[in-house]
Amino acid sequence: MENTRNIALNSSSSATQSGLDDDLDSSTNALNHDSSGALNPLEQATNAEKLTHVTLYSAPLVIPVTGPLLIDGAIAVSGSRVIHVGTREWVLKVLREQLSSSAQVEERRWKGVITPGLVNAHTHLQYTNMREVGEGHYANFRGWADGFNVVYEQLQHQPGSIWRDSAFDGARQLVENGVTAAADIVTDPEAVGALASQGLHGIAYWEVMNWDNQDWQTAGVPALMEQIGAMRQQRIPSIGISPHAPYTLASEPFVELPDIARQLNMRLHIHLAETPLEAGGDGTTLTTYSAATWNNRDWESYKALKNAGMDASAIQFLDQLGSLGPDVHIAHGVWANAEDRRILRQRGVGVALCPRSNRITVTQKDAPLREYLEEGNLLSVGTDSLSSSPSLDVLDDVSMLWDLAREQGYDRPDLAHRLIRMMTLGGAAVMGLHVGPGRLGQINAGAPADLAFFDIPVETHSPADVEHTLEVLVRQGAGTNRATVINGRLAYNRNAFDAAEEPAPAAH
Repeated sequence: MENTRNIALNSSSSATQSGLDDDLDSSTNALNHDSSGALNPLEQATNAEKLTHVTLYSAPLVIPVTGPLLIDGAIAVSGSRVIHVGTREWVLKVLREQLSSSAQVEERRWKGVITPGLVNAHTHLQYTNMREVGEGHYANFRGWADGFNVVYEQLQHQPGSIWRDSAFDGARQLVENGVTAAADIVTDPEAVGALASQGLHGIAYWEVMNWDNQDWQTAGVPALMEQIGAMRQQRIPSIGISPHAPYTLASEPFVELPDIARQLNMRLHIHLAETPLEAGGDGTTLTTYSAATWNNRDWESYKALKNAGMDASAIQFLDQLGSLGPDVHIAHGVWANAEDRRILRQRGVGVALCPRSNRITVTQKDAPLREYLEEGNLLSVGTDSLSSSPSLDVLDDVSMLWDLAREQGYDRPDLAHRLIRMMTLGGAAVMGLHVGPGRLGQINAGAPADLAFFDIPVETHSPADVEHTLEVLVRQGAGTNRATVINGRLAYNRNAFDAAEEPAPAAH
């Protein structure tokens, strides 16, 4: 266990200092209260009399992501928010200036690395109980899908809350692996509360699939709205819509679902460019010109277009339908050629990369990671579900992404930094959760106190040592998380601190 101790921060006892403090308190009083007399957020965070308890998380290396690496860094937390982050010496100095002599700082000293809570940008938590599918071997993607469907149908007939229990177990595993936010695709209603069950941030995306154009109009839209209403009644913190994939939905749903989501202020998440069926040609012609050969008629579906011999990719097809935009992120993006990647950048669409899942489901190639990195696409990391991946540990996928990037020829020295961003701030950004008061994937003043504590050796004697430590984190960090803090609450504590583990929130 690491040290947990209380630090008394003694203020000056001189009359001069006391008078100066009084003057400062008087001059800032108006700024710290709104017109009703209530304390504003700045007052709540900085007023010494109101700030009764601070927890100081410190470590030899802190990675804020939105700021420089901190050697011997510290994060001061009050309630659910970060109030300061910097070197330990600086944070203690600031706290001495802000707190009265009666205030106490409880320091929780960690020996390894502290990062923002990780973000799993693509998963299906309800399939946590389908590990046997992920452990199988398949000849192609269709073979995996057939195997998945067999097990799924068997479980559908099991008694009890099979999907609820499975999803809640998956959420628990996320927290144990340092994840504090996720994009969770939900297929069965009883699984919608998984993120809330552990106090996780993120979005529960209701999955929409297997609708043709006619049935969509008569039954699909009413069914969707009924489900969204039910999710809102359960007070799910954040709801999105997941149009499954171009091979399971006709054109009309892909036209209307973005409109519905945008009118309801919801985000969208699509499986896209995952399978060989969704690949386009290798030409470099812009869709602006190449689409003229196929966009002059209304296609019933993407499958119909492909069956007609048209060489358009699924990304290009959905783009023509108006299904993409900065409120969308896609999963996989394996079969994305140069024009597809340009479209994603142009529309502001992020990509959740799931390299281990792509191998198990036999997508027949890996994502073009080098090109994504060099061209500047918005990237994140997802584990997918245990039905197509060995674990829900994001760092297992990050390690594989390191190897893929190097194998594909990405030789720049910033790879560890890029991957750390992908698994934190990048994941928040693809869901639109990287800005505002609830901003995730970063450690800075005012942000939710979401932290992960990794038990890896830290070397900081030289810049080369620090870079080596970052490389160890992204290549060997899987399975090393020892504590997770969500909204200032110690949600997981595997012998990291002396403090007793705080209870999880009540399951929804």
